[in-house]
Amino acid sequence: MNTKVVLCTCGDTLNEKIDYNALAQYAGNLEGVKEVGSMVALCTADDKSELIKMLKGHDRLVVSACTRSVCGKPIENAMKEAGLSVDNYALVNGKEQVAEVHNDRAEATTKAKMLLKAAVAKVKNSEPLETMSYERAQEALIIGGGIAGLTAASELADQGFKVHVIERSPAIGGAMPLISKTYPEEDCTMCLRGPRMIELLTKPGITYHVNSAVKGVERTPLGFKVTYEKKSVELDLYPKEKMGQPVEVIPSPSGEYDVVYSDGPTKAALKKVVNSKCGSCTSVYPAGLLSSIEKAGEKIIEVGSVVLATGFQDFDPSGIPKWGYGLDNVITQYQLARLLDPFGPTAGVVARPSDTKPPKKIVMVQCVGSRDLEYMPDCSKYCCMAAIKHASVIKELRDSRAEITILYRDIRASGYGFESLYNNAKNLGVKFVHGDIENVTPQGEGLGIKYTDGMGRTQQLDADLLVLSTGMQPSEGTDELAVLFNVELTESGFYKEIDEKVANIVTRAPGVFIAGTATGPKNIPDSIAQAGAAAYMSTNYLRTYVEKKVNHPEVNEDKCGKCGAKVSPGYDFCLSCGTKFNEVPPTTKSRSSKSTAETELKTREEKKQKQQETTRLQLKVAIILGVIAGIFFLLGYIMNFFPLYIVGFVFLVGLLIFLYITEIM
Repeated sequence: MNTKVVLCTCGDTLNEKIDYNALAQYAGNLEGVKEVGSMVALCTADDKSELIKMLKGHDRLVVSACTRSVCGKPIENAMKEAGLSVDNYALVNGKEQVAEVHNDRAEATTKAKMLLKAAVAKVKNSEPLETMSYERAQEALIIGGGIAGLTAASELADQGFKVHVIERSPAIGGAMPLISKTYPEEDCTMCLRGPRMIELLTKPGITYHVNSAVKGVERTPLGFKVTYEKKSVELDLYPKEKMGQPVEVIPSPSGEYDVVYSDGPTKAALKKVVNSKCGSCTSVYPAGLLSSIEKAGEKIIEVGSVVLATGFQDFDPSGIPKWGYGLDNVITQYQLARLLDPFGPTAGVVARPSDTKPPKKIVMVQCVGSRDLEYMPDCSKYCCMAAIKHASVIKELRDSRAEITILYRDIRASGYGFESLYNNAKNLGVKFVHGDIENVTPQGEGLGIKYTDGMGRTQQLDADLLVLSTGMQPSEGTDELAVLFNVELTESGFYKEIDEKVANIVTRAPGVFIAGTATGPKNIPDSIAQAGAAAYMSTNYLRTYVEKKVNHPEVNEDKCGKCGAKVSPGYDFCLSCGTKFNEVPPTTKSRSSKSTAETELKTREEKKQKQQETTRLQLKVAIILGVIAGIFFLLGYIMNFFPLYIVGFVFLVGLLIFLYITEIM
């Protein structure tokens, strides 16, 4: 056995904390160590090449360097290129686990010696293990049929993989088909509902499971075994006389769907718009795109990778007085988009829900639910540009004389072409007023909007129609899917990536990727770009073979597997410990059902409540001890009696000990 020990100083940054001369001398005297070498930066290409040369004449390697995530792969690749098994190497983290946690150089050096000794002993007894490799399931699952999910599905299908798309609504498309124009070019989204949608629905390799929901997930060696439930849906999507073409469906409280027709600015159509919310209704134009021959019931599919693209839902401002949502003629930006859609419920006519009249004074309020610590602390990114886009469309294509005012905190036009759209809106006569809304009150047939301006003064705007720019929230069911797929959530409830800068579509669960507004608020171009990246990562993951180390156990049938006693012939149990032979222990399945996910969520909440109750009880005890100590100190002072001071001091010491034990401070 010839062991090579390599000490890396991480660019000589660790020399002040570790005595490498003493460490090299110590390592050289360890049993089995043939040679000790040093390097400055093992993670660089030059030092990797040097390491390959150093390994000649050695069959084992011990390295003291930094964390495995930085230098682990370069070392393993060097071992392979040198013709050695990676099972015969051990890594000591001399940076994060030694140098950076000890201020005393002698103490750090002593710890490094101990870790090196253990690593040398480990590789001394190591043996190369057999490696088994196999192909992952060559199918992918996309959860969510919006623009991000469809983009990922299309990219994966182009790479030759079979793709399943599970969508909870009765049709694919998500929120984008329900928006008439996109910014900054103000393109019509019919390009998605028309040729693009037909292309996706007829694309080979993609299977759509609409009106379906994931119920269970089981991790397997080949990927995931996913159980989903397909619900039956019956909709009459034929044009009706005097009602027009069906354009969307809205879920009703009964679980069924209400069909919305494009029959002009009637009160019935406007009521449908007011009752709709982004993330709940579904475009069904053209109606033929909805057909699905899949039978209802629970189904199981096995896939190798998953992309979560479950989208978002609108923040609901109902019941919050300052925004006035629920009053006549108060709608959201999404609902305004439905009014502006030529293929929408009102055939593109912007009208007041109360009387179907065209509004002459329109006020748009920004940051409704966003950038607010009480609701959602983050910016929803799209709201400013959505308001500017809708204001510009109304001024250019509907009513150039309409008075449109945008009440804003900050205008955030950070994308390419966004500033030009902002300046164009100002040139069209759109007014931008800086301030925070206070309340909304009915005034005759109109509305009065009180706000505080930048100078702290109370001002008022009058409007025929108030439009609220509501923020983005995670879609319904996001938390349940996070539990099923073992994905973390951010504080805002969106799916959490490993690193928002360099790995913003990768989750902590291998093979599970995220894309679109399911990861946080973003606009359509950013969602499409992220979906393409998720498809690429998913493709790369599917094409990578799974490698497993096979450590075959040696079974000694002459001894009991529990206590090690010799088996007595003629008995089917151990005479020493009573263990019954050939008895198969019960197995436990991984989390594989929606009920398990719900149970885990409930357990988390119960645990949180118990912790809160315990903390409150501890605080009460601490207060009581503090009050008693204070009373004895006060009595000692008034009566000038020293023993009372001693009693008070005892209670004070008890209080401090209690605080230390319970870690309240």
